[in-house]
Amino acid sequence: MKQGGSARFRHRKISVKQTLQILKQSDIPDLEDEQQREIQQVETGVEKGEEEEHHLQAAINASLAAASGANVQQIYIPTPDASKVFGDYSKYYTRKFTEPTTYIRFSSTVEDISGCAYCLDESDFEFLEKINSTRRSTSQQCTEDAFEQIMQQFESTIAERQPFLSTDVSQILSFEEMESAIVELGIPVYVHFAKMIYPHWKARRISHSGKPIIYSLRFEEAGDKDDSDPYICFRRREFRQVRKTRRSDAQSSEKLRRLRAEIELAHNLTDMIMKREVLRKESLQLEWDTFKQRSLVKDLKRKLGIRGDDEDLVTKKRKPYAAESQNASVRIQVPKIPDFELITLDDIYRKRELAIDAAIEEKISRRKEADYGWEDYTDFVAGWLGVLEGSFLLTS
Repeated sequence: MKQGGSARFRHRKISVKQTLQILKQSDIPDLEDEQQREIQQVETGVEKGEEEEHHLQAAINASLAAASGANVQQIYIPTPDASKVFGDYSKYYTRKFTEPTTYIRFSSTVEDISGCAYCLDESDFEFLEKINSTRRSTSQQCTEDAFEQIMQQFESTIAERQPFLSTDVSQILSFEEMESAIVELGIPVYVHFAKMIYPHWKARRISHSGKPIIYSLRFEEAGDKDDSDPYICFRRREFRQVRKTRRSDAQSSEKLRRLRAEIELAHNLTDMIMKREVLRKESLQLEWDTFKQRSLVKDLKRKLGIRGDDEDLVTKKRKPYAAESQNASVRIQVPKIPDFELITLDDIYRKRELAIDAAIEEKISRRKEADYGWEDYTDFVAGWLGVLEGSFLLTS
């Protein structure tokens, strides 16, 4: 029977990812026989201390009896009457509501605001008693508050000046380097106590591998994953491994090639800009040198009394490059509509005939002027030729 029960209720490994129920000794029922484990416990939904309430037990028993087939009267748990109106409601509750600035309100603890964050432990008490045992006068002994303040000052100073002391503990600051922090407390006696406490603090700090002595929350460090440690306060978030496929590899390589091309393009642009600025600097230097030489020539001409030929002393404006003129935007002018009356085709023909007649008349007048003083017998000869031709036709 025991083997069967142990097999049924086997012990499982405790995991931080699974919530566990915390039970007190009074919450666990007294099991005389392991067979009673199979008895189903009724979930009441209330706290364990309130399960023994009379009305609740009566309602549970009535529901169990009804489930078994017995004819019982249904029992209700009495609740206070909420239908009445409270007369002094307006006296204790105001209707005016002001929206708060933040929905989450919190306040810092007294330890965070004031007081010393360092607390003595067993080793500190032993060391403090050892120091005070050598001093007879109570006024010369180091108090617990002074000890805590000095240790707190050491811790805050080393956290500010050497935050990565855990990487190399041998580089811890000496007392001479930390004495100025003790002086800031403004109590001269603390400097004398700090000189005696420093070796104890240094030994404790080295024993902690350079980590703070003050108790703080434990965090999961990089590369140190331990799910079975219940004292770790915050754990690192786990990311699922991305499944790699040929397509994702091709996309990644394509993105890398594109990134390389863009970086090379940016590098080339910056290189060209640098060369351009260097050429501009050299051009400005040449113009300045030319200006100084022209100034010297002008002064020399004034001394020698030479006049004229000052065009070489004036800086001429450079013409824009052909590439700039080609790349310049060409504006196309929109033809304007002529503002005149429409001309018909007959008018055009008439003007053309008049122009031809005027040209003929001009040629005739020029011919007459050229033939002035000459007689023209061409018309007389043409007449005789016509008479002879007519007589020839009659005779034939």
